[in-house]
Amino acid sequence: MNILSSSKHQLFCWKVRDLDLQLHACAYSLHSQPFKTTLNTPPFYLFRLQVLGRSLALVDGAMRSIEPGDLLMYRPGDSYMLQIDEHNGVTESGDYYLLCEGSWVEQWWNKVERSTYQRVHLNDGIVSLWQQLSIEQHRMEKSQTELIQHLLCALCLSIDRSSAQALSSEGIPSRTNQIVNSMKRYIEHHALGPLRIEDVADEAGLSVSRAVHLFKEVLGYTMIQYTQEIRLSNALERIRYTDWSLEHIARSCGFGTYSHFHKLFKEKYGFTPKAVRTHPPHSRLWDDLKTRLNYEHPVSGVTTDARKYFNSTR
Repeated sequence: MNILSSSKHQLFCWKVRDLDLQLHACAYSLHSQPFKTTLNTPPFYLFRLQVLGRSLALVDGAMRSIEPGDLLMYRPGDSYMLQIDEHNGVTESGDYYLLCEGSWVEQWWNKVERSTYQRVHLNDGIVSLWQQLSIEQHRMEKSQTELIQHLLCALCLSIDRSSAQALSSEGIPSRTNQIVNSMKRYIEHHALGPLRIEDVADEAGLSVSRAVHLFKEVLGYTMIQYTQEIRLSNALERIRYTDWSLEHIARSCGFGTYSHFHKLFKEKYGFTPKAVRTHPPHSRLWDDLKTRLNYEHPVSGVTTDARKYFNSTR
């Protein structure tokens, strides 16, 4: 680790208390019906992370398909449009979003050249930080402004780390990157249905052994781990936000049997699917999970300025 670089990041984060930094809104948004915003220009920095389903968003002047793991970042004044349509007979889109402003985030933004669109791995700390920000922003008691500022600082620096990791992969031959990315996309598109490693290998034009080795070598995790992560995260969302039976959720998320789903779910989250389903959203269990919360009254964590912006998008 570069100690000097690490120290600079620490100083940059801890100086937040001396800088202007405000979080206007932070929450999880779930759409199960077609949705479309009007073309507008947010007066804040707008971050949006797709974690479930699909959507379309305006990126560099054109509408682009957005899938789980896609992070969008807009500066104040950038044009923004979001559209959610039916896909393969299902309308479903879940995302974390936040609106913020201040000299700290402006300074952070200008440190490097930033793109509106980038990919992040949903296993990393970005999702957990976003969840915690949402929790703190929606607390009914007096908000901990300094804690929220530091969490937002940490989220921004985690985005930098994710970008740096993506750049570090540029040393890998471009053809290898293309092959691995094609396998990732195939898994993301087919994870919730029947999926075999042989199918992924065929998509990349490789033998099974070569595909398995290359995927793990480049990404650091296996195809099975990646597929299970997508399936379990989707299952957790559907347990929380739908009234589907647990057996139906297991099938809809690509698990062949409920017993297999039950085993993997408990191993990952420490609770059974039934325990998660039966506990109310304000219970300690959900706090422990740090799950993707969708508050019943999100307005409690939204500033007046952010509310004006939301009203302008209707």
